[in-house]
Amino acid sequence: MQELKWRYAFFSDPDVALKTYIIVPRDYVDVALSELLKLGIFEAIPREEGKRLEEIKEYIALVEKCRKVVDALNAHIKEHVEVEIKDMPRDTRRAMEQLYEKLASVAEMVEDLDKKEVEYTDKLKNITTLRKYLEHISSLYPNADITIVDYIGSYIAVKTLLGAKSDVDELKKSIEYVAGEIALEGQMIITTVVLRREFLEEFYREAEHKRVRVLEISKLYGVETLSNIIKRMSAEEEVMKNELRKLEELRNETIKRYLHDIAMLKILIEAESSKAELLKNALQSKHLALVLGWIPMSKRGDVYKSLRDIPFNATFEEDPNPPVEFNNLKPFKPFETFTELNGYPSPKEWDPTPFLTYFYILFFSLMFSDIGYAIGLIIGARYILPFFVQNPETLKKLRRIAYITAAASIATGILSGSFLGSLIGRYISSALPFQIIPSMPPGLGDYRAVANVVNFYIKLALLLGYIVVLISHIIGSLKAFIKARDLWSALLEISMIIMMIFGPAFLKLHFSVEQNIDVFNLLKILPRQVIDYTIYGTLPVLILAKVKSMGSMGVMLWIFDVVGIMGDIFSFIRIAGIAIGGAMLAEIFNSFVYSTITSLSAISIGIGIIAGIAMAFMLHLFNLACSVLGPYIHSLRLILYEMSSKFYEGSGRRLNPAKVTLGTVSLGTISR
Repeated sequence: MQELKWRYAFFSDPDVALKTYIIVPRDYVDVALSELLKLGIFEAIPREEGKRLEEIKEYIALVEKCRKVVDALNAHIKEHVEVEIKDMPRDTRRAMEQLYEKLASVAEMVEDLDKKEVEYTDKLKNITTLRKYLEHISSLYPNADITIVDYIGSYIAVKTLLGAKSDVDELKKSIEYVAGEIALEGQMIITTVVLRREFLEEFYREAEHKRVRVLEISKLYGVETLSNIIKRMSAEEEVMKNELRKLEELRNETIKRYLHDIAMLKILIEAESSKAELLKNALQSKHLALVLGWIPMSKRGDVYKSLRDIPFNATFEEDPNPPVEFNNLKPFKPFETFTELNGYPSPKEWDPTPFLTYFYILFFSLMFSDIGYAIGLIIGARYILPFFVQNPETLKKLRRIAYITAAASIATGILSGSFLGSLIGRYISSALPFQIIPSMPPGLGDYRAVANVVNFYIKLALLLGYIVVLISHIIGSLKAFIKARDLWSALLEISMIIMMIFGPAFLKLHFSVEQNIDVFNLLKILPRQVIDYTIYGTLPVLILAKVKSMGSMGVMLWIFDVVGIMGDIFSFIRIAGIAIGGAMLAEIFNSFVYSTITSLSAISIGIGIIAGIAMAFMLHLFNLACSVLGPYIHSLRLILYEMSSKFYEGSGRRLNPAKVTLGTVSLGTISR
């Protein structure tokens, strides 16, 4: 669980809803619905009684078909085998249908092998029986040939019979002589008889009527000595035994290949059969009612607790397209609002809210790095925001976002020594041993210092953009591999990563770029040929992966992906623009304040100070009002378009439970 919580600090899994069937006596339906409404986690699913009943009947039929297939295959597993099933399919019915389709063909194949085995076994048994009998006759007449057991002459006929002793005894009444006889298992005997030639046709009819076999040995083996025929029979027995061994091996290998599927289908049958029967009985009963809906997987226990005082039965079923609910740790919940703008996570993707939260706070604090303005943001969120946002839940989220981002802005304000620009910030700067983030000089009088600040922010924004876009593509490749299982999309993302790592060195090498854009200093580490070969080798792979992912249009669209990398990185310059613009405007206003204080202090120092404070308050309040929306909007744009678009689709649907929200209720008209 601890490992899970650590991962949830970066990416979380959405809380997938389960299709829930709650069976209660009809007299308790209202009570059950009231309790579920209080929980606020149940989304009802409209249903049609007749249609639902037919679906359940079809499902029961599917379960029974699957059971027969599993039983048929399981009967051929001679040794005890344990198969570990680690993951259950999300769509149970679809999984059962697919497994049945696969294993039904396997069962048919095994059945064909069984038929062949029965056929070969019967042949082997007949050959063995006849060989033993001929060995018995050969012991009595060592030099005899086949005519001693199978012969048709002008006056007499010799035939060998195989059948039940009682039936053979009846036939003996019409014969002249018994040449030999041995008893077999199950009241069966094999005997050789001698009869007149003219009675042969009638003898055949009588034998057929009594189901006694007349063995036509000479037709099978010709006229040879018994010893030669016995040798041939022994050879045939070995051939039959080998064929039976091959059939057994083929059947065992066939079943072995599908052991996991057989075990999976067996588990699904055990899990679903009782549930389907229970639902069928509930729909057909006059005394029971079925409540159908969605409930988050993590809240199953809450259902049992809330309904513990009434008789009920609850079963849960995974669905291929369920609604989801966010499942983030408490500090990240306010920022789920941003993820919602790109859609809700599907069950097959990660929820990037925690990851995006860190970068949103970082971008905002860099664009709004002033202690005074951050304090103003906190005050505005506490006292002014309620006039514009009436929904209590939304207000609570926006306030928390404002408080967290303001705290981060205070931190960057301290690092840059900015408190209403240099108005109070100069005293913080003097207390710091060094400034990590440079700030604008007072009054913007030192143009060289202004240029250094602008240069610093632009470089920081571009470097930050490069790192963030690279990380986003890495996450995109992991998502394609782990979650989507899409090899070509993963290969496309890996190609983009390689282009981003080696591309700057390649551009500097071939286009004489003056600036040092070789982020990883590859030109100092690797030979130039390695960089060239890497780029030239990656490009065809990128194009092929794009074609496989997008179709024929990918032949052209890959260009936009490569060029788009630069567009994404340069988009981060907005961080520098907004940060510099706000800081410069603060310093311009500070110069107005200093001028006012200086001018009015000639009349009276008190008047000058009061006028300066009033002007500083109004001007910086104006700057705060103008500046606060910029960081909010542009930070949001960066995490939505330059980041999450690389790895997040947002194709899910959020759970929409019926619930009663308790809390403060606003009545009357609010003055604006």
